[in-house]
Amino acid sequence: MSCYDAMEAVLHDETLIESAAVHGRWQVRYAAAMAIAQHPEPRWLPVLHNMLVIESTRPLYTQPVVQFSVGTGDTRMAEQIGPIDVTFDSAYDEATKDAWRCRGRVRQAVLFAIASIGVADNELLAVLHGFLADPKEDFAVKAATARALGVIAHPDSVPFLQIAQQFDEWCTNREATNALQRIKS
Repeated sequence: MSCYDAMEAVLHDETLIESAAVHGRWQVRYAAAMAIAQHPEPRWLPVLHNMLVIESTRPLYTQPVVQFSVGTGDTRMAEQIGPIDVTFDSAYDEATKDAWRCRGRVRQAVLFAIASIGVADNELLAVLHGFLADPKEDFAVKAATARALGVIAHPDSVPFLQIAQQFDEWCTNREATNALQRIKS
């Protein structure tokens, strides 16, 4: 089955979620998180937690500075620039390059699924708090984390959301502010 077919299948067949959640392709895991968001039940929390564990083992944010070499050099009409050759500082395997393409997409989809469920146990809350505390975490993941924590509305999240409010990144700042307002109400 192609990656695309596996993604589509899990969106239409809830019985495929558990196997899709541990699939070797990140795109299928992403679709599994989307499928869970369509069927938001607390029984999926261990599956979502496991998906975050899988993503934590991948080199999502290890991409080195890229050196570009462009053929024309003419940037007057940027959309007409020819193909860009990407050069890295050394050779990297395809699994690592695939992790770079994914970045935090699966994490973000998992966080949206957690928000759709609206509850989390203490262990899962600790993982979410860790995303906000990690200076290397992607801001799209931090914003999704703040949104999920606002829906969960657990008072232990307040100090982490207050930290996120201080980030100089608008989306995360707004989501943290909204989450704190929700927890306080």
